[in-house]
Amino acid sequence: MALAVAAGADAVGVIFAPSPRQISIEQAARALAEVPKQLSLVGVFVDPSTAELERAITAMPRLIPQFSGSESPALCRHLGRPFLKVFRVPAGATELALGLAARIADYPDALPIFETASSQGGGSGRTFDWSQVEPVSARQRVVISGGLNPGNVAACVSRLRPYAVDVRSGVESRGVKDPSKLAAFVSAVRGFDATT
Repeated sequence: MALAVAAGADAVGVIFAPSPRQISIEQAARALAEVPKQLSLVGVFVDPSTAELERAITAMPRLIPQFSGSESPALCRHLGRPFLKVFRVPAGATELALGLAARIADYPDALPIFETASSQGGGSGRTFDWSQVEPVSARQRVVISGGLNPGNVAACVSRLRPYAVDVRSGVESRGVKDPSKLAAFVSAVRGFDATT
C-alpha cells in the first residue's frame, strides 16, 4: 500500500474476494487507515452478501466497491454509492458478440472496468484485444485492467483514453509489489497525461 502511495497512484485497492491477495475487512481497515484522503480506496468483492458490504463500508467509509462476480444491479446499488463493475473480455470476440452495450446498460450507474477473461476470473496477467472495447471507451468513462505493465500502459492509455487503469501482477516481482515497476508504471501514465 505504502509503495503505491509513494509511487504516486491515484487509488489503492484491497481484495476481499477469494485470492492469494485476499485480506479480511479488519486487515484492510488497518492498512487503509494511513492512505492519504485524496486517494481513492477500492475494495474488490465477488458475489458478497449485503451484510459483508455493509460491514466493509462501516469499517472503511471511503471505500468504493468493485464488483467482480455475477452481482445483480440491485446488489451493486445497495450501498447507494459509486461502484465499479467488472466486465470480462474473452479473446476473439467483437463488441457486438460480447454484447457489451447491453451488459453495461444493466448497470447504468457503474463505472465499467474491463479485464481479461480467465479461468480464475481475473488476475491472469494477460491483456485482451483493446479494439474490443474501443467503441465503448469512445463514448463513456471506463477502466482498463488485465495484463497492464510499465511497458504497455502508455499504449493502452493512448489508444483508449480510459478514465483509469488498474494494475496488479504487472508491477510485481515474484508475487511482491516492486517499487521500481510501480514507479515506472505511474510515470508512463503521467507521461502520457502530460502530453495531452
